[in-house]
Amino acid sequence: MGNFYAAATMLKWASLLWLMAGMLSPAAAAATGSKNKESKKGSGKIEENIFTSRTVRTIRIEIPKESIANLRNYQWGNGNRVVARATVTEGDNVYTNVALHLKGAAGSFRSIDENPALTLHFDKFVPGQLFHRLEKISLNNSVQDPSYLTEKICREMFVAAGVPAPRADHAVVVLNGRDLGLYVMVEGINKQFLARYFKNTKGNLYDGGFLKDITEELEKISGENPKDQSDLRILIAAASEPDPAKRLSDLEKVLDLDRFISFIALDVMLWDWDGYAIKKNNWRLYHDPDSGRFTFFPHGLDQMFWESNGPIFPGMEGLVARAVLQTTEGRRRYLARMSELLTNVFKVEVLTNRVNELATKIRPVLAERNPQVARSHDQEVAVLCDRIVQRARGIQQQLELPNKALKFDSAGVAHLAGWKPKTDFGNPVFAQTTNGSGEVVFFLGAAQSSSGGSWRTKVILEGGRYRLEGKAKTQGVVADPGDARAGAGLRVHLRRFTQKLMGDHDWADVAFEFDVPEAFSELDLVCELRAAKGEAWFDAESLRLVRK
Repeated sequence: MGNFYAAATMLKWASLLWLMAGMLSPAAAAATGSKNKESKKGSGKIEENIFTSRTVRTIRIEIPKESIANLRNYQWGNGNRVVARATVTEGDNVYTNVALHLKGAAGSFRSIDENPALTLHFDKFVPGQLFHRLEKISLNNSVQDPSYLTEKICREMFVAAGVPAPRADHAVVVLNGRDLGLYVMVEGINKQFLARYFKNTKGNLYDGGFLKDITEELEKISGENPKDQSDLRILIAAASEPDPAKRLSDLEKVLDLDRFISFIALDVMLWDWDGYAIKKNNWRLYHDPDSGRFTFFPHGLDQMFWESNGPIFPGMEGLVARAVLQTTEGRRRYLARMSELLTNVFKVEVLTNRVNELATKIRPVLAERNPQVARSHDQEVAVLCDRIVQRARGIQQQLELPNKALKFDSAGVAHLAGWKPKTDFGNPVFAQTTNGSGEVVFFLGAAQSSSGGSWRTKVILEGGRYRLEGKAKTQGVVADPGDARAGAGLRVHLRRFTQKLMGDHDWADVAFEFDVPEAFSELDLVCELRAAKGEAWFDAESLRLVRK
């Protein structure tokens, strides 16, 4: 399966590169990964693929005054959506009775009197009416992406990775004579979109909504029975199976697992912090009746590449993402797929060239309206290219961590080495000595003044619960007045003692239990003395980590 996916990815990415160069036909481009299926309502004439155009088209929208008043009263989250009838003109083409509504959520919603994001349904009131063979498009205001580019390049990357994603390009929007400037034009997710990837489009298509997971009541975009969501319950049951091995087997039966792993891997690589994997937001879901499996799609992709060192195992909020990555085999496949994607899809030079190519196309539109905006956009493009470079580097470094992860024996125990002294404050005294049996002992002293010092070692751990344990003894350890953190003991950096020694103690067992929420995290383990005065010893041979 891995070889198949690698070959498929290379084919899709090669096709995408041909598309970028303008050498791939619209039909062939749509067929990447599946057969292209034209709408039955089309004229049969092969029109220009508006998502590969070399020009930025202008879309003029006229909304009657009474409808403007209704739209003005609508705010995101305050009730049912308001739909208006609009006239849309693009070039010589005029479309009447186009269903229009305001779109966007907490971050991107803007009122009708500002620069609103809009969705246009061309055939809702006029059956058979299509805009360049499309039933539905969205016009995104890109208020959360000043480059106007991540929606397009990230969608291309998902397609290259084998994940269905709506296409995108750019347009100028004029609303009732008011020039709103540059927008991102995105293909609607509906049956027409599904037909490019699935033979059967009669299955349930779900809108993930705002901060919702599959366990909640979801809006159904299409499906034979609008009220039936029993298929979701099957997916929920599979993702909730307590036995990890059985869970992955159950998920494989109801989820296109290879595609899903590609989806969450690229979601994290692009640092789509507002997507399904990390935040259970901005996603769509289709249940294919033929295969009986679900497929997830990305939705809003306007806040990308923000964290160059964002963890490749972030705290997953999406139930299905969490269910997969909590299994050993799921993590293995996820890391393998991420490595493939970094080689075949997340290609820095190709991506930065693509960014600059698209920026060259849209810059004249910005400069015509405001030269200063165009110059600012040049800076945003440079920032985006730098983020792409830095993110690729951060991913590569993290992919090397699993090979460096601490190894545990069959009893779940790992002995620790590589301890080094570190001064936290004051003038602590450090020494590496031996006890009566010749075993190594780490010494810490605060003899001269209030001091804090530690012996530390770095480890890389998988997610789970652990116990750091060992033997320590103290002599004359006294705290500074009001210092609740004083004492001698074991801990993890940035976390406080749960057990500590004060005063005089002969050799005693000390321990510190902790959780690692993110797989393959790098942590500092600490043997510490923090005191106004006193001394502490730690038996190096006894220091070990136990995986619970």
